[in-house]
Order: sequence, then structure tokens, then C-alpha cells
Amino acid sequence: MYSTKDQIELLKSIKLSDGESKSIDCPFCNGKKKFSISNKEGVVLWNCYKASCKARGAYQKGYCLKGARNRINNLRQISRKRTRTIPETLSNPINHPAVMKYLDENGCLYAYSNSLIKIRYAPADNRCLFLSENGEGAVGRTMGESIPKWMSYGDTNLLTVGTSNHAVIVEDAPSACAVAATEMYTGVAILGTNLSTKQKHSLKQYKSITICLDNDAKKKAINLLRQLRGLVPCTVRFITKDLKYCQTVEIKAIVGRGQ
Repeated sequence: MYSTKDQIELLKSIKLSDGESKSIDCPFCNGKKKFSISNKEGVVLWNCYKASCKARGAYQKGYCLKGARNRINNLRQISRKRTRTIPETLSNPINHPAVMKYLDENGCLYAYSNSLIKIRYAPADNRCLFLSENGEGAVGRTMGESIPKWMSYGDTNLLTVGTSNHAVIVEDAPSACAVAATEMYTGVAILGTNLSTKQKHSLKQYKSITICLDNDAKKKAINLLRQLRGLVPCTVRFITKDLKYCQTVEIKAIVGRGQ
């Protein structure tokens, strides 16, 4: 009987495209149309259905160039499907009293009124959307009781609000708006604990960065500091009050502490 290694060497001569399957005469026992062989996602599987033949197994062949490209394209399509697109129908918050009330109570009104950030209301989702600078992404906060409270749309990367070269990293979009209202800092809301290469590149434009997170997020703050250290002068401020509920004088005092 052929060893697995011998079987593989013999089967390598059978040409199989990515995703192709064949039923042929068994090359080991000559069983008529008893041998099945397929190439699925870079793995060759074979089996002889003749009871007296023990030929069967699998080996990693890998993708051909065309197969690798197809695989990458499929993964990209899956990724796009998982990403919620920005709703086509958006409305100006000024037409929705409940949304304007939310912006006022959460430190966003100044940034919105002074066009430091584009904010829209998505009626179909009943969410207040904070859009990224390039308009390709957004984070939406429910105006009802929907779960999750926050939802991402498109490519959010970083949500930046303001024009200062001193960035203040905060937990959410409203806090970034509140920071920008100081006219001294740019609020940056990052989505997640670990920074992507793209996010790090975006943050390198600032001359200094202050990470402002609450005491419950100490581990996250230290992790961010480690990722940014060496790229931009960076400090950490642990806060006891969410910045979106702070007055501008309070935010200036918190960020400027120790300077």
C-alpha cells in the first residue's frame, strides 16, 4: 500500500483549479470512477470509495495567484457586508427638538453650531450621527432605547473635532465636541482600545496629545500611552467627571493640569 507521502507525490501530477473537484479512475487500485479528488481553499482532499482500497487523505497545496486574489476579494466583500453603511436619508438636527436637546445637554451644541463637526439625524435608525471629517464614516447614538447605544457606520477611523494641534483623546463623540468648544484643543474620539496603523499615522500630525479617560479606564489609558509614546509627546489625565458634562473652564483646567 502506498504511504501518505507517496500518495501525495503521485497526486501532485493531477491538475486541479481552486474549487475544482474530479471523479476519476483510482490511480492506486484502478477502481473505475471510484476516486474523488478536490481542491478546496488551498487544501487537496482525496478518497477512493472502493472498499478494498485505503487511498485517502489531505494536504495543504496553497492558493495559486488567481485563487489568492479571489480569496482576498471574498474577504473584502465579507468585511464590507459586516460594515453598516451610512443611511441615505439624513436630516438636519435643527428640525428635531429631541436631537437638539441631546446636543445641548451633552456638550455638542457649540461644535455643531460652529461647523466643527457634521452632525445629522437618521430617521430610519432613530440615531444622532456624528460624521467623520471625510464623510465616509460616522458613529450614531440612539435617541431611544435601542441596543447598542452606539453604532458605527462606514470607515470611522478617528472622529476628530476642532483645529488645534493639541489633541485630547476621549471616550466618545460628545466629549470630543465638548473639548473642541474650548477653542484650545482638538477632541479625538477613538473607537477601541488598540490603535490601528492608520490611526497612529493620523495622530502623528499633532504636536502634543493628552489622554483623558476616567478611573475605570486606567488600563486602556496606559495602553494608549504605550502605543503613542515615541510618536508624539503624550500625557494622561484621569478624570472623575465625563468631559461632555464639563464647562469649558473645567476642561481647560483638567487638560492643562501640570503644564
